[in-house]
Amino acid sequence: MQKSNNKQSETMDRSETNDSIQHLSNRWSSKINNFLVLCIYEQNNQYHDFNKVFKSHKLEGSTGFLTFKDGLNNKSFVIWENAYKENEELFAKLRLTARNETISQIAQNVVFYLLCEYERISSKSHAILKEKQLIEDAIYQMEKILKNDTFLAEKPVWDEFNSWFRLQIKECILEEIAISIGFNEMERLDVQELNKLFYHFLTKNFAENKEFVSKITYIVNGYTQEWVDKIIFEFNLETSTIEKIENLLCFKKDSFQTSDLLLSTIRDFSFNFTIQDHLLVMNSAPYQSVRDAIYKKNFGNDGDIPWPATPIQKGNTEGFIQIIPIEYNHTSIIEHAIVKEAWNRVQLLSDVDVDVFDALCSLFLSKARHNEEIVEIYLNDLLSIRGLKPKLGGDGRRGGYEARQREQILKSLTNIQSIWININKAVIYEKGKPVQTTLQGRTFIFKDYTGEEYVISEETCRKKITFTIDKVFAKYLNGSARQVALLSIKALQYNPYRQIWEKRLTRYLSWRWRTQARKGDFLQPNKTSTLLESIGEKMNNRTPSRTRERFEKAMDTLLEDGVIASWHYEKWDESIADYKGWASIWLNSMILIEPPEIIKDQYRSIEKKQKVRSDIRPSQQDSNSQKRSENIGEQIRITRKILNLSLYQLAEELEISAPYVSNIERGIKRPSHKIRTKMIKWLEKQEHKNNS
Repeated sequence: MQKSNNKQSETMDRSETNDSIQHLSNRWSSKINNFLVLCIYEQNNQYHDFNKVFKSHKLEGSTGFLTFKDGLNNKSFVIWENAYKENEELFAKLRLTARNETISQIAQNVVFYLLCEYERISSKSHAILKEKQLIEDAIYQMEKILKNDTFLAEKPVWDEFNSWFRLQIKECILEEIAISIGFNEMERLDVQELNKLFYHFLTKNFAENKEFVSKITYIVNGYTQEWVDKIIFEFNLETSTIEKIENLLCFKKDSFQTSDLLLSTIRDFSFNFTIQDHLLVMNSAPYQSVRDAIYKKNFGNDGDIPWPATPIQKGNTEGFIQIIPIEYNHTSIIEHAIVKEAWNRVQLLSDVDVDVFDALCSLFLSKARHNEEIVEIYLNDLLSIRGLKPKLGGDGRRGGYEARQREQILKSLTNIQSIWININKAVIYEKGKPVQTTLQGRTFIFKDYTGEEYVISEETCRKKITFTIDKVFAKYLNGSARQVALLSIKALQYNPYRQIWEKRLTRYLSWRWRTQARKGDFLQPNKTSTLLESIGEKMNNRTPSRTRERFEKAMDTLLEDGVIASWHYEKWDESIADYKGWASIWLNSMILIEPPEIIKDQYRSIEKKQKVRSDIRPSQQDSNSQKRSENIGEQIRITRKILNLSLYQLAEELEISAPYVSNIERGIKRPSHKIRTKMIKWLEKQEHKNNS
């Protein structure tokens, strides 16, 4: 498109131009399609001349040192959002690389700020600068701190930066287009033409216009310098001592392993991680029902009772859960304000409450010597167990958790304190015999050491809380009635807003594996619709592919994080997805989910007890045959573990089903002559490979 002859735009005075540009930004900015600018960084040689960088930093000061002095001179690419989505995995990795490079530049900036302070206090920095490895280690350690323990670890911070950056780019390019072709010509462009022209100007500027790149670099540096200043303020670096700087820069021998003085001041509280990052929690029907009730929020009116209620129907357990604020206990009068508060509380229930609920349970089980014992924990324990990290404070120590984080915990504790359980029918085991009973009570009772119950508040829970379990849960922890399960710590640490599917699936599978432990049937297929229902999700009828993609993404995340050992569809034909109505078939498909070895190992004793009860004395001939079968199953299991194969991988090699392999490994099934021959040949093949 040729330049417009409109000379009026070239002779505008400054105020008129600014008014026009502002009008331009408001009018056309929203018409530009979403885009991303990816900066591909070349091999980083920035740390080679420390003296030069140090002198530059001293001359310009912390506010003048440009974090991205050469950052945007690397190869930059402009990508429309639709192109990004088509290659999302690749571009996401490139974005992460660029983000890490940004953090690296900021880390270098902070380190050299500290070196300037170090020289000012001790006059030793010039000697340190000769130790190249020392500086590189300091920058590396600072990068880890920035990535894990500052606001730079939060995704919304980067999302906000990206939105701001796009806005700056839009204004610069639209201004250039206006000057180049004139406002009148821009008025005549439709959205498609405007975007085409915008893309042309943008890519050309990044490729050829050094002045444009410098301008954008300067703008970005101003933004990131605010980050640097915030880090300096939050670390309290402006009043650093020599000892603090040496610890932050890892100049002491014991600082090279980790930046412990800065990162490890979380109190060593004694909750039970059992084995391999798994917590011990209750697994009774009422306990699982409370979890479901919290995140599904399926509360309604139950007859004449005004409190929000939801039914319990699991196995041979029937009853209901209600939300009754603890204040009602103290008045014994149903007041309208308290009922209204109960219904408001239902709306406030969240997955964070379930995290706190499981944390309380785990902490109680690890501390209490008997069911009526009152245990004491710190509020910070409930934050730390969820994977949250305190803010950094002065003298290389943590400054503590944010007020909003503590407030969230108090809200969750208040919600948990309001849960009331009414069991109309339940079967528990006393001295090994089933007994039908009824139960009523809350989940956890918050009492002081005198036995007096208190209401959760900022005043009563400044640092610590004291609590015990109520009689409903206590009944399921007595003797042979004791029902506990292993729960991956990931369930508490997944993001309660962006990773709800992962959180809830982890909890559901933990509960299901424990209920299957007595039979050892961990590979019993799961119906897809049942899994969705268990986490409170429904099929998106308009775009069912979204539901399937989100579900499979969640399963892949569980696999990657070690929550499960493997998963796959059973007898699912992918070609079905090409036909209309495939969603209903997919909902009825079966999925095999293999638990990690730690789950199978821990529950093996439960399975063995059941087998001892159910075994019938076989004939001598059958006994010998069974010994041979058990022997080959054990050999298969040991070899599979050595080769680090999942049950599904081994099943594919043997051309039999994974559940069948599992039953053979555990001695439940005796392989046929044909299958046993296959297994022997497979073992011999692996032995031959090992010997060669």
